[in-house]
Amino acid sequence: MKIILGLCCVLMHLPTLLLRYVPFKEKVSKKEKKSLMFWYGAGMILDFVLCLWIIENGRMTITFYKFNILFYCVIMGIVNILVIKGYIKVHLFCFGLTALIVWITFAVAVFITDKIGYNMLEYGMIMETVIGFALFSIGYYWYRSLMRRTITPFLNIECRDYWNNIWFIPMAMFFSGLFSHGLEEYTATVNQLVCRLLVGVATIILCHRVAQDYGNMQEKNQMNKQIEMQKGYYKSLTESVEMEREVRHNFKHQLTALKGFMDTGNREELQKYCEILQNALLNVGEVPYTGNAAADSVLYHYACVAKEKKISFKVCGKLDNLSISDTDLCCLLGNALDNAVTACDTCDKERYITILSEREQNILLLTIDNSFDGIVLKKENKILSRKRENEEGIGIRSMRQICEKYDGISRFEADGKKFEASFMLHI
Repeated sequence: MKIILGLCCVLMHLPTLLLRYVPFKEKVSKKEKKSLMFWYGAGMILDFVLCLWIIENGRMTITFYKFNILFYCVIMGIVNILVIKGYIKVHLFCFGLTALIVWITFAVAVFITDKIGYNMLEYGMIMETVIGFALFSIGYYWYRSLMRRTITPFLNIECRDYWNNIWFIPMAMFFSGLFSHGLEEYTATVNQLVCRLLVGVATIILCHRVAQDYGNMQEKNQMNKQIEMQKGYYKSLTESVEMEREVRHNFKHQLTALKGFMDTGNREELQKYCEILQNALLNVGEVPYTGNAAADSVLYHYACVAKEKKISFKVCGKLDNLSISDTDLCCLLGNALDNAVTACDTCDKERYITILSEREQNILLLTIDNSFDGIVLKKENKILSRKRENEEGIGIRSMRQICEKYDGISRFEADGKKFEASFMLHI
């Protein structure tokens, strides 16, 4: 009985550990995962020994039972902050939200245990743990989905405002509910259960709605950027058409002028006139055309940026009739080209960006090559950002996520002073 009760005290920690790891699953390296598993396991072993000692000495009380759960959660929360660095407010939010979920689940378990009845406190604790785990297992899929929807999409540094506004909400609700009922209580009345359910569910719905609204706002901002790019693209396209008409209209006059210089043998004036025509053609920006208006606008935007920075910019391929959303495609191209332009800034000599696309059945192959200084910062096969110390680039992380969304893969490789970003997506 003592060992079973000690195991129940320790197993109570598993739900919070599982839920707090879920949002960071794709962000955690193998080394960080091993470190987390080690500290989780070591903490549970030490806690099991402590609980056995408390039980052996007859000091097991409801206050210790609850305080033990809370203390372990706090310690493991600190471990998460120290191992998965750069997400302090995210970890605090996770702590509050997972604590709320477990609090609600086991409040129902306590209520059911009280209705069933028990002779000894120890039996009541064991029954509560078993029923609580059964309820948690039933709702785990939904809990996991909630954690991923409210946290995973907003782990980038651009979402700092999101975390500044939301991190304290679940923590405040959890602690207010916990201290309002007291640590010495075990059984839950109907009123207490309803109160806990209302507070917990309201907080979860609030966090979920804030996440949805913020996600919609990000999509809207992205669409506004695309619209602005498309306006610039269509304006340039119109100017290009008008210029072509003008060139066609003036072509016969230019031929007459060239023929006149040749007839008179005035080679010096002929050369000057040809240079004027050549400069006029060089000042005309090439308008990319892939068959996808949204992609063309992004490509044209970066073509203009490249022209200002004197970077050679070439596009070859078609991007029409894709099942990929325009938002995802533009985000993929925008991040890749933004990185390419930044990388070209590190070069003194040859500066170029080349975009190639190719289709094989229902697969889209997209490569973006660019010159750079040949220096690549890496850690555990991850390319680190030059803007943030010891952290993977946000753009690369975003591109990986988009490729995974379409059951594809992304690859980033350097060959001397050439950097290649390759993407394979199902279309």
